[in-house]
Order: sequence, then C-alpha cells, then structure tokens
Amino acid sequence: MSDTKKKSNSVNIPQYSVAQSHDLSPKAKWLRDYYFKGNDRKWNNEYSPYTTGASWGDRVWNEGDYHIVPEVYGFMGVKGKGLFGLSLLQMAQKVELPLEFWDLSLPERRATFLKMVMVDYIPQEIISENDLLAGGRFNTQLSKCLNAKEYEIYEKENLRNRTAALHYHQEGFGNAGATGGHIIPDFKTVVEKGFSYLYDKAKKTYSALSDSEKKGSKGSELRAMMIAAELPRDLAVKYAEECENLLASASTEERKEELKLMHENLKQVPWGPATTFWQGLQSIWIAHMLTMSEGSYPGPGFSFGRIDQILWPLYKRDVLEDQTLSRDMAKDIFSSFIFHCNTAYDAQIKIGNQGITAGFGQLITLSGLGPKGEDLTNELTYLILECFDEWAPILEPKPNVRLHRGSPDKLIDKLIEMITRAQGAPFILNFDERSMAGLMEEGIPKDEVWDYGCVGCLENTMCGNDRSGTVNCNPNLAKSIELTLWNGKNQPGFKRIMGDNTFKQYKESKQFGPETGDPETFQSWDEFFNAWKKQIKYIIKYTVDFYNLGEETRAKYLPVPYLSILMDDCISKGIDIHAGPPKYGFVTIEGVAFATMVDSLLAIKKYVFDEKKYSFAQIKEALINNFEGKKEYEIMQAILSNKAPKFGNDETEMDEIAREAMEFWSKETYQYTTPTNYKFRPGMLSWNYWAGEDAAFTPATPNGRKAGTFLSNAICPTNGADTKGPTAVTNSVGNALGGKTETGDYINFLPNGASHTITFNPSLLRDSEHKEKFKAYIRGYIENGGTALQINMLDAKMLIDAQHHPENYANLLVRVTGYNAYFTSIGKELQDELIARENHQM
Repeated sequence: MSDTKKKSNSVNIPQYSVAQSHDLSPKAKWLRDYYFKGNDRKWNNEYSPYTTGASWGDRVWNEGDYHIVPEVYGFMGVKGKGLFGLSLLQMAQKVELPLEFWDLSLPERRATFLKMVMVDYIPQEIISENDLLAGGRFNTQLSKCLNAKEYEIYEKENLRNRTAALHYHQEGFGNAGATGGHIIPDFKTVVEKGFSYLYDKAKKTYSALSDSEKKGSKGSELRAMMIAAELPRDLAVKYAEECENLLASASTEERKEELKLMHENLKQVPWGPATTFWQGLQSIWIAHMLTMSEGSYPGPGFSFGRIDQILWPLYKRDVLEDQTLSRDMAKDIFSSFIFHCNTAYDAQIKIGNQGITAGFGQLITLSGLGPKGEDLTNELTYLILECFDEWAPILEPKPNVRLHRGSPDKLIDKLIEMITRAQGAPFILNFDERSMAGLMEEGIPKDEVWDYGCVGCLENTMCGNDRSGTVNCNPNLAKSIELTLWNGKNQPGFKRIMGDNTFKQYKESKQFGPETGDPETFQSWDEFFNAWKKQIKYIIKYTVDFYNLGEETRAKYLPVPYLSILMDDCISKGIDIHAGPPKYGFVTIEGVAFATMVDSLLAIKKYVFDEKKYSFAQIKEALINNFEGKKEYEIMQAILSNKAPKFGNDETEMDEIAREAMEFWSKETYQYTTPTNYKFRPGMLSWNYWAGEDAAFTPATPNGRKAGTFLSNAICPTNGADTKGPTAVTNSVGNALGGKTETGDYINFLPNGASHTITFNPSLLRDSEHKEKFKAYIRGYIENGGTALQINMLDAKMLIDAQHHPENYANLLVRVTGYNAYFTSIGKELQDELIARENHQM
C-alpha cells in the first residue's frame, strides 16, 4: 500500500466514539435501521401536494407558516407564490371535487378536501411486517380551497404580510408570523371517548343553534367540524381493510395474529374509546398525524402532552394486572410510534441526512406533579424513557421530563444514566414549581395548572384547551440597545448582511422608535434605563402590530376545523381555533438575545455612569467602527468583553438589573391582544436566530460583541461569560426569572418558559461519586433554577473532529436550544457556537 493511501485511510479513522442505539428488539432494530436508509427506502413520507385546479388560481403552500424562518425568505419571491409555492402547485395532483363543493362555506370546503385526500387519494399502507401502528403518509401540501373572491383578497394580504415580514427582519427586529403547530390537542378525550363523542358534541351544538346562526359562521364551522370528526373513522376503516388484505401474504403465524389485532384495533379506534394500551396509542397516532395533514405543516410543535398519564390506566391493566400484553410487546408498539414520528422528516428527505437541520418538536411530557401535589411517575414513564434510551440517537418524538421537589431518586438516576450514553441529551428537563408559577401568573387556575405540558421545544402550555402560539413572535431584544443609543434610530452606516453573504442592504439612519433623547446628554443611569424602557415598549408594540396582520389573514382564510374539534371549547363556541381562542388562548413573544442586552446595559452602567471611564460618544464611535481601525477601539473591546460585569455569575447587582429588565419587557407583552382575542404573553426561546440571521442584522454591542457575531442564546449567559460555574449560572437564571418571594414561593415572569442550555464535559459522569454530584446539581436546579434545562455532554475536541470528518459522525446528536439536531447537518455558524460553549466541570 502506498504512503498516500495509508495517510488517507488514517484520516478516516474516527477519533471519538458516537453514541449508539442498544438493546433493541428485532422489530425495533429493523424499524430504526429502515428509517436511516433514508432515500434508499422503498417507502417514504415525502410531500404530497393536492389542488382544486380552480381556474382563478390556487394556493397550496402557505408561506405565512414560515415567516418565522428567515432562511426561507429567499424562496418566497417579491411577488407571487415564490419558488416553493409554484413548484408544489406544479407538482400537485388535481382532486375531482363534488358538484356542490364551491357552494360550501370555506371551513366546509377545507374539511371536505382534507377528508377526500386522506381517504380517497393518499394510499393506506402498513409499512412493513415489523410495523404495529397504522398511519403512514401525512406530509401533505393541500389546497386552501379559496373561491375566486377569497383568493384575490388572500393574495393581496399575503403580499402585504410578506413585505412587512421582510422589513421587520431586515431592520434587525427579529421575526414573527402566524405559524402553525405548537399545540397539544385533547388526546385524553380521543383515547377515553373517541371521535364519536366529538362528532355528537358538534351535532348537538349545531342543533341548538337558531336558524340565523345555522346560516352564519357558527353554523358553517360546526358543519365542517362534523365532517372533520368523521375523517378518523373513515381513514381507520381503510387501514383496517389493508390489514385484512395483508393476512394472505403474512410470512408467519405471529404476524397474522398481529394483523388481526391491528384490524380489531382500527375497527374500534379512534372512532370509539380505546379499550387497550395498543388501541390507545393507535388512536393517538391517527389523531396526531391528521393534525399535521390538515395544516400541511408536518412535525413542528404538534405535541402529545402527558402521554404516560393518558395511557397509564390502559397499560396498567393490560401489562401489570391482566397480563394480556407483555412489557416487551408494549415496547415494540411504542417503537412503531417512534418510527412514525420520525417520518415527518421525509418531507425533506431529498436534501441530505433526512433533510434535518433542526428538530421538529413532537414532544411527549413525562412525569410531573398531580392535582394534590403528588408525583405522577409510573411504570409507563420508565418504559417510555427506556425506549428513547435504546433508540438514541434519534430525533423524534422528544421527551420532556417534568421534575419537581418530590421527584423520586429512581427517576433522576434513570435520567443521569441516559445522559451518560447520549452526547446530545435526548430529553429536556422542565421544572414544575417555577413553570407552574408562570402559568398561574397569566391566569391559569391553581387547580388546573398541574396538568400543563410542553410543546415545540420546551414551551409550557395547557393540554387540549390552550393555543399559546409559542414561537410566533421572536423580537431581537438587543435591538433596544441600538435604538436607545441612537435616540430611536438605527445605527448609521451599518451593513446588514444575510447569513450567506449573498444579500446586503445598506441602511442610512432612520427613525423607528420614539425620540428618547441623545444619551450624550444623560446625567444618570436612571435616565438611560428609562429611555431603554421606552424603546423596549416600542419594539413590543411594533412586534404586535406586525404579527396581527398575519393573524388576521389566517383567521379569515385558513380555518382548521379538524384541529378545532380537538381543542376544548371550540365546539361549544362554534369557532375555529384560528378565528378565536379555545378555553385558553395566547400568543407568545419570545425574547431573543437577553444576555446580550443585559450585558450591554451593565457595561454602560459601569463604564459610563459609575466609573465614567468612557463617554457615550466614545462608545458609539467604537460601535460604528466595529471596534476596528484604532488601538483605543481594540482596547475598549477587550475591556468590555473581559472586564465588564456579565449576567450569569450569581452576583447580586448584576442579577437585579437582569431581573428588572426581564420583568419590564415581559410584563409589557401582557398589554396587547390579537384581533382574534388571543392575549400576548412572554417567553424566551432563541431557536437558531441568535447564531444566524438575527446576529447578521445586529451591529456591534456595548458588551464587546462585534457586528454579525453570535448573540446570546435564550436565557443563557453570553458564551464564556459564566466564569463561576454551573451553580452560579443556575442561580442567576432563577433570579432573572423572578427568584422567590419572602415566603419562598416561586416567581416566574415567563409563563411560556425559558430555554437554558448548558454543556458539560463527558468526564463529569465518569464514576458514581460524580454522578451523585450531578444529581445534587439537578436537585439544586429544581430549587433555584429556571423552567427548562437542556444538557449537552460533549467534548469540544470531538466536535472539531466532526467538522473536519463529518463522514465519521453522521449520527452525532447535539442539543442546540430546545431541540436536538445532527451536528453534521447544521450550519457552520451553529457548529462553531456549540464548540465555543463553555464546558463545565463540577
């Protein structure tokens, strides 16, 4: 062998081991292996677009769902449908409509079209002999079923909304949009009562309407709900027929028995109540997949709620009492569930590594408190965690484990055991006491709040009766510093550059916020802080006004009658969930770059007012020049970066300013409502905005950060600022969220939750002594920390090697912020940010 070949081969030897699945049953292993065949699979769940073929035009792709994803702005086009819309429309199959179709109301058209596509056009397939759940193809792109007049108005409003979205983003304010998903349907009712109950409820509500109401919006919505409620029944019948058809070709007697049982399950659910654990999971899956099909929005944020509580009575009876189902078989059924959830990524399967750039966030909420303050961890909780542990690394669904003061040691030990095996932890820890305090602050009653769940990444919401719009508004809080420094204007001469450097937009200084005065005339810190408050108020108001454009359009033209029947109070109100709230209704304003903003405030307080080391004129001049070109700029940046006080070190004065800033901006959000009567509320989840598009549109900041570089991530300190270790960070996060009252009650300014990601070196859990220390840290976080913790166990050297040799690390999962992603599939900006994160020791 030549020296060249030897050298080449040595380069390809992995330097670090990647977490591997383990202890899978033959069925589970087959399903997992089959999933990762990707494009080589015989079967996949790619997009299936369908059109009415209307002569006046049709809208298949709803770009409004993606106004929160700046990466796709370039595909929207300045006018018209854009690349995605046009290509999907050209690919779409025409559906042969019934003669009376265009005489129906818009909600009825939408329900009818969905039912026709799912029952009559999309094939019903059982994916393999190892699959134990029916329900395969759900990645649809469906016609919005608009008549000529509706289509004309919708297209005008869509262009208006697109223009507003681009302007808001390109001026550095962040992003916002009336997006889909991010909701927990009422799966408890589906399992316990079935869709027949929901159908009857809609029918009785409709019958009680007056004649005039039947002719109005309530009547049309309830008729659409009845059509939608019958869809799961009709689809299950088709799948039952397929199970029966497969009996003749079944290869074993065992498989024949499984198909017979699947056939029986589908004859019972989801139309009727589930009578077995298997039926319960089958019922949830069909109900869930249809929410994604109706919205033509696969995966993102459609979550399952407290599945270990919903299915626990059925599991307990089948497995532990009657023993009609073995524990191993229950795990195999759940493995099929895991497989089906991951096929959401097939919508993008042609663009590499399953098309994964981030997790879709089909969350399962496990454990947590009960109505009397009791711990609800059960045997099913452990079985589900065991399945995730064995399947890892895998992306969906994501378990969010609710911990509290009374969480059992056994549960925390299990979580630590899982962490030791997973580089990117396969779950998020949500903390009940702090989370529940926030939900009660927004008005959820104390006797209901214990039953909250998590959606999307980690966001707190109620189960089956609450639409909280948990990722809809994402303002860049660091923008408030820019506006305050320049008297409500943007920084003059700053080039705002799109992430790939292909798009540049030069903006002269322009008035956006109120004129709060030239900071160079301010005589005190309070004067500057009050000016900052006025700019934050402006940003929140601008965000609300811009967002409400899309909310109003969605309410009029994009009804979702199927999802609406799964949300408590929509049927009794006769209202679509896009047109008005169910029992509870919110839209969340998710603050981005909190620590960047706070650290900038701290630097100004210390060096301009307390020590008078710099004037505002000097700081502004350095910022305009991006700390480049003069030695004094470079020295200033070094001082601001390394010497200025920073959030995250458990220092009272710093944490108090962070707390005051948090309280002010978060409470400001409660002042507003949507035209559809949803109330705005605060949260903190930066997705990948802090490392990508928002960072590119943010000039240099007074904390020493240079233009275009990372902002801070959610509630996390800025990279490298937390120099006193994880306990200090934990205390700062808890204090920023509100701390505790004098009587020890928790305060939480962010009912939607706050994403806190922390990275530890794998050596931390090398022995039992360190595992006990880590358990103590988790207990400490319950007592003093935030609402949600995501843990990475990663060696930075391993990530660097993965950057250079991605072929050796295809299955390396990492925690980004509230979601997992395959390291080799995320952009270099995010990879570099992960490498730059502080590795903590204990």
